Amino acid sequence: MGLNGQGFVIFDVPPLGEAALTEFETLPLDKYTGSRQRYRRYSQFRLTHEGGAWTPRVLPHREFAQAREYNALVGGQPRSFEPLGVVPEPLIRAAAEAIGLDRDASWQLNVHQVRIVSAPGVKGVAVPEGPHRDGHHYTVTAVSRRHNISGGETQLMPPGGGKPFFRTVLQPGQAIALNDREMFHHATDIDHLDDSGGLRDVWLIAVNPWDERRYGEEWEAKVLEGQRASA
Repeated sequence: MGLNGQGFVIFDVPPLGEAALTEFETLPLDKYTGSRQRYRRYSQFRLTHEGGAWTPRVLPHREFAQAREYNALVGGQPRSFEPLGVVPEPLIRAAAEAIGLDRDASWQLNVHQVRIVSAPGVKGVAVPEGPHRDGHHYTVTAVSRRHNISGGETQLMPPGGGKPFFRTVLQPGQAIALNDREMFHHATDIDHLDDSGGLRDVWLIAVNPWDERRYGEEWEAKVLEGQRASA
């Protein structure tokens, strides 16, 4: 498929199975966001194209490390998350095709399974860091479920922020892939429609060439060194 001239593409998510949906009910609280609105698991993969298909292989589990220059809120520190309980292989394969990844190259993926909730006393902050880049080559957001909410609008804007040049509310079964180097992106907060509360279930995938992977001791040391330098 490949990204469009603006550097993004909307694509359909293949069915992931009931087990993948059920896993959202078991996600632990993301203790780094300072509230009770976000729940998350996370794993990392090496992705190669073999035997006519994209093949993700899970890497030994490590803490999540993100450079502070891309996330001033919680970047620059190791964050500990439980690994995924289920691997969304159909989504990974669809994302690789939607982006148009080079089949002769090897890629490294960060895959997050996230639930964001909104309820009385709980503000449904979708993106605590606000409009941003993530510091990857490509990023993917795929929506599995929206329940009893408004908001959650995906927005794309020029580097540095500003007026969105594209905005849409992704529906369950839809995803967006984008060139993270060429734009900022954001998702607006969700708001529950009644006091029973609401939620938005999403998969977040970051994609980098294997030679520029965001994985391992060398990457984690670089992130921590950047934190010390900015202190």
